[in-house]
Amino acid sequence: MGTGEIAALAAAAFWAAASLLYGKTNLSAWGMNLGKNVIASLILLLQLYVMSSLSGSNIFQADSHAWSWLSLSGVIGIMIGDTCYFRCLQILGPRKALIVSTTAPIFAAVLGYVLLDESVTVTVAVGILVTTGAIVWVVSDGRSADESPGLFPGSTVAGVTAGILGAICQAVGAVCSKIGMEDCDPVEASLIRLSVSAVGAFFVVAALGQLKSVTTKLVDFGLLRRFVPAVIVGTWLGIWFSQVAFKHASVSIAITLLATTPLFAIPLVRVFYGHRVSGVAVVGTVLAIVGVYLVVS
Repeated sequence: MGTGEIAALAAAAFWAAASLLYGKTNLSAWGMNLGKNVIASLILLLQLYVMSSLSGSNIFQADSHAWSWLSLSGVIGIMIGDTCYFRCLQILGPRKALIVSTTAPIFAAVLGYVLLDESVTVTVAVGILVTTGAIVWVVSDGRSADESPGLFPGSTVAGVTAGILGAICQAVGAVCSKIGMEDCDPVEASLIRLSVSAVGAFFVVAALGQLKSVTTKLVDFGLLRRFVPAVIVGTWLGIWFSQVAFKHASVSIAITLLATTPLFAIPLVRVFYGHRVSGVAVVGTVLAIVGVYLVVS
């Protein structure tokens, strides 16, 4: 297992932890997206400044080609995709939302094959199907009905629709990111994607008339105690490690391993919600690990 695969699994674990915190944050989906993009961009800017100072290199090295593709990736994958996922999370709760997000590897494999000439062997295809199927089986355990936070309710159809749109955007964003990172450091790539998304989200939130309420909530200490850790774990570390995964592994493999997030979420749901880990979760986890092995082998 190489650097890209390890980074993808780490990012999946980070995002699992953050999803439970994001689900309990009293912000609209667009408000959460704006807040986490701004905070994570500032962290990444500081990180990039320290790294460039230590190496004696320029802080920004990406060319116009990288900026174009990474900006597009940020708008589609983060600004739109994350907002859709947050909306799905608010309606369905963590595990049910993650059921829908597991469709991303399928979209990514198709896009990687069509746009990047990445081969999808029989073994990789079987691994993707086994991993995705196992994750769906695990998180579809019926005892997740009471996990919806209830802060911004909506219909099940709306939740599923938002989740599928988020998965498609994640896959498209991953392909664009892969193209844009050919000669770009993952930290700088993460900063470009997030900062562009922050600007876009700002204008959307302003257009929706939510800017005052969102900024008021974002300076509330009670909300920040839960929100900032989610940003650090899920957005800063999660997106940084996912960029490493996209740079060092094929899109289909990277996004399949990123889709193992529900498996990491199961023990966390046990801690946060007190749900017993069922036999379905254990067997499904083993099958998913087998599928991951087939993908990365």
